[in-house]
Amino acid sequence: MKNFEFFRNVSIGQYLERDSPVHRLAPVTKYLWLLAVLVPLSIIRSPLAVAFVACATILMALLARVSPVFLLRGFLPVLPLVGIVATMQLLFTWAGDQSMVLVAFGPVSITARELAAILVMSLRLLAMMLGVGLFTSVITEGDTARGIEDLFSPFARFGFPAHALALTIAVAFRFIPIITSELESVVKAQAARGADFGRRRGGPIRKARAYIPLLIPVTLRALERAEALAEAMEARCYSSEGRTRYVEYLGGPGDMLARIGSVLFFVVVMAGESLTGA
Repeated sequence: MKNFEFFRNVSIGQYLERDSPVHRLAPVTKYLWLLAVLVPLSIIRSPLAVAFVACATILMALLARVSPVFLLRGFLPVLPLVGIVATMQLLFTWAGDQSMVLVAFGPVSITARELAAILVMSLRLLAMMLGVGLFTSVITEGDTARGIEDLFSPFARFGFPAHALALTIAVAFRFIPIITSELESVVKAQAARGADFGRRRGGPIRKARAYIPLLIPVTLRALERAEALAEAMEARCYSSEGRTRYVEYLGGPGDMLARIGSVLFFVVVMAGESLTGA
């Protein structure tokens, strides 16, 4: 049954209670740092810049007393997807690719440009998962909603549904480990009844096909959870209008320095990207 324990490989959506400077920051400050990490990763192309962001995320994890191994473990479930994308990169040649051919297998060849693109893609995805995993490790479910609401509160006066958006994102984060747990329960139940799931024989394609029939029961159980949550909110007459807070974050010098640091980090990464790309 150890092969079917998916929840232990999911770092996104699991809050780790620690007494660290990062945990004590206001939710909006944590969101600013999340944006300072994810936005550059969506833009930059330099391997050095991507590696710098990944290393900075690991340093922040150490400051937050969160094990980098725990965050890196969340990268394991997406390794098959990375392999598929890398294979597509190699099978379809790039027009105008005049870089050096490193390895050739008949009609398929690996050039320096293709290898660099695969490495950057893998490192970028790894850095993104590190950032999101660290973010969900240092912020509670309630603070997830409060941070989004604080971030978009200036637009609320123009009719922007800041609270509704905050609630939606908070529920989405919460459902990541829940769906993983549901998948683990269904897989273990089927394995106890003799299902193979391609563990004993067959290649990667057979293993992938074995999990396709599980999409329907897992989706149904996720929808049942969502329906139960909606009914519970309706039974309590939940409304996003005129809501108050039990906890208010006043911030302090540490929060202000952290917010300034997020802006400086963003500027440094983008400046480094422009210099290395020039």
